[in-house]
Amino acid sequence: MNILFTGNQHEEVEDITEIIRTASINTKNTLTTWNDVKIEKNQSYIEILNSTLSTIDLVIVHLTKHSNDVNVEIGFAIAKGKPIILICPIDDISDIAANLFTNYIVAYDKTRINETILKPLSRFLKDNTIESFMSSMTKEKIEIKTVFVSYSHVDSEYLERLKIHMKPFEKKGLIEFWSDTKIKAGDKWRDSIEKALDKCVIAILLISADFLASDFIIDNELPPLLKGAEEKGKIILPVILKPCRFTKEENLSVFQSINNPSQPLSKMNESEREETYVKIADTIDSLI
Repeated sequence: MNILFTGNQHEEVEDITEIIRTASINTKNTLTTWNDVKIEKNQSYIEILNSTLSTIDLVIVHLTKHSNDVNVEIGFAIAKGKPIILICPIDDISDIAANLFTNYIVAYDKTRINETILKPLSRFLKDNTIESFMSSMTKEKIEIKTVFVSYSHVDSEYLERLKIHMKPFEKKGLIEFWSDTKIKAGDKWRDSIEKALDKCVIAILLISADFLASDFIIDNELPPLLKGAEEKGKIILPVILKPCRFTKEENLSVFQSINNPSQPLSKMNESEREETYVKIADTIDSLI
C-alpha cells in the first residue's frame, strides 16, 4: 500500500513520523510525508492535495485537540473515499475523535509513544490489505466492544455509579460493559473472567489501596491486561478512587489516568465526581 502520513505542522511530530516509517517498512508498505511530495511551480494547495491523494491508498493522521492544519486534508481524504487511521494521544481523544469517520484509531500514551503506537499500528498494517480497509468502510455492522472493569469489591459503590453512565452505550448495543457482577450462579467464575479479559478492547481500572492490595487483581487480572496493552493495543483507563500509591506503581502509572491522582474521587464533591464519570463516558464514546 501507498501510505500518506500527515500531522499538524506546528507540532513536534518527528519521533512519531519515524515510528510510522518503521511500521511501514516492517509491513512492506510505502510511506509518503509532505516532505516527500514534489510540488510543481504555481501549483495550488488544492491541486497538491488532489494529485497526492490520487496516488495514496491509506492516510494516517496524527491529531490532537490543538490540531487545525490537517482538517482540510482529512476532509479531502474522506471525500475521495480514502481509509484513514487516526493516531491520537489518549488524553486528547475525547475532545476530537467523535467528529471523525475513521476506520481505526490508535490511542497512544505520551509517556510510551514507541510501544503504544508501533505495535498496534504494525499489527493493523500487517493484518489488513487495501481491500480489507475499503471493505471496512462500507460495513454497516456495528462491532460490540467489551469494556472490562477491574475493581476491588470494597469499592463497589463506584462501580455501580459507573454502570449508570455506561448504560446508554449498552442500550445502543455499542459495548458489553463487563464486571464480575455479570457472573451468574453456576458459572465457572474464573473461566468467565479469563474470557472477558481476553476479548476486551478497553479496560477501566478503579484504583484504590484495596485495588492495589488485591492478590487476585494483581496476579490474575492485571498481567493479561498489561500484556494486551503492549501487544494488542488494548486501552487501559485508570480511574483513581481514593488516595493510594498509584504513581509509585511502575506497571500502572505509565498509563494516563482519567483524573489527577492527587484528586481522587473520594475527595470530590458529587458534582465533580459526576463530571469525572462523564469524562470516562466521553472517552469510551470516542474510542468506540
